[in-house]
Formats: sequence, C-alpha cells, structure tokens
Amino acid sequence: MHTDQITEGLKIERKSTPRVLVVDDDERIRLLLVDTLSALGYETLSAKDGEEALALLDAEKLDLVIADVRMPKMNGISLLKNIKSRNPLLPVLIITGYNFTYTKDQAMESGADGFLAKPFRIGKIEELMRRVLGVKAITEEKPYRLKKILVVDDDEQLRNMLLEILGSLDYLPIGVEDGEQALNQLHIQDFDLVVSDIRMPKMDGLALLKNIKRISPELPVVMITGFSSACPPQKAMQEGADGYLAKPFRIEKIDELMRSLLSCKEDGH
Repeated sequence: MHTDQITEGLKIERKSTPRVLVVDDDERIRLLLVDTLSALGYETLSAKDGEEALALLDAEKLDLVIADVRMPKMNGISLLKNIKSRNPLLPVLIITGYNFTYTKDQAMESGADGFLAKPFRIGKIEELMRRVLGVKAITEEKPYRLKKILVVDDDEQLRNMLLEILGSLDYLPIGVEDGEQALNQLHIQDFDLVVSDIRMPKMDGLALLKNIKRISPELPVVMITGFSSACPPQKAMQEGADGYLAKPFRIEKIDELMRSLLSCKEDGH
C-alpha cells in the first residue's frame, strides 16, 4: 500500500522527505511510532538503544532523532549529549513516561529541541516535528463520513497510540479498555468495525467477539494479540473473527485489512 493511499487528506510540503530515527527499547512502541511516521510520509529508521543509534548516525544522513529516555546501555539524555557533541544542528526530540518535570528540565538543559511525555497524541509529535523540521501540513476537507472504529485494549498506552494512528489514517476511532465497556458502546452508537485485543480483564476478546456476533452478526471484528500461541488465528476465526493480527504488527497491515473488511461490508458480502 502506497503512502499517498493511506494518508488521504494529509500532505506534507517539503523539497525532500525528512529522514527520522526513532530510538526506543520498547519494541511495540518503537514499531508503532515508526509505522505511523512512515504512513504520514516520513522516511523512518529505528534503533533499539543508544549504541545502535550512534552507529546509524555514522552511516546515515538524518534530519531528526526521536529518543526515549529510559534505555539500556545508554539512556536518552546521554545519547542526546553525544549527538549534540557530534552535530549540534541535528534536532533531537526526547520522549518519556517517567518523572516528567525532572526529565524535561534535564533534557532541555542538555540541548533537546523538544520534549513529550508518554502517552502522547500522534498529532502532538507531528506538530513538534514539523516545527523543528520547518515543514507544513495541509489538511483537506473530507466530504465523506469517516468510518467509526471501536478499539478495545486494556493497555492504555497502546490503545491511545492505536487511536491516534487510526485517526491519522482517516478513521474515526473510539477507545475503551475492556469488553464490558465495548458492549455498552455498541448499545449506544453504531460502529463500522471493531478492533479488539484478546487478553483483557473482566471479559476477554473472544467472549466479546461472541457477544458482538450474537447482537450484530454483520459487524466486522479484527482480533489482535501479543500471545498468538495461546490463541492462534484458527481459533479466533472459528469463533467468528473477520480478521486476526499478532502484535507487533505493521500499521499498513491493519489498515489494509480494515479497508478490505469495510469494502466487503459496503458491497454486502
């Protein structure tokens, strides 16, 4: 799937595509951020720690670095100082989920060009990136109704990032943290598709799937899981799932799957 297909309504004006390095030891967050920025039109590379990041800096020409603070071997502040000693003009954004005030002060004093606390909205980091890169974004009017997607996941950080990603890909996502909340939402409003984690408290994803198919058999449901061995695709499909993805998955994959299911729903298949 081409970038211009999955980012309808969002265009980035620039002479050349900015190259962004994402540094985070959390694979799930790193891949989500890499795939999201790639879908938004940035050329994105990744590293799991500071040492790997510095090796890439020696080998590649980059326009921006986004680094987490807490990482093994070399933390984000040390990486920031190392980068600025090599190339003071290379913008570096620091992200963290820990000790916001102290870390922000430490990062800015060390030369960071921007700072965000996790979980953050994708729109916020995109806005910050545009500012330090000097590019503009133009959002065109969308005359069609956005497809409403219900996202069910008890992991708040991953849920919020998925909501932002789906929003940037021209969907209207609404998130809840468990199956009971999901059923309540399905009773009070219509959705075009449901994306649900499998492992959740109170009501797991398979129980939710059965309830959805009982009350709304035609509503497409995509199951996602980080424990594919415990619930393989065959089991989920036997229970009525319309799609299945194992974490971590590429954003292009869920976008392609959702568009296919929504197209089939419109065609009445």
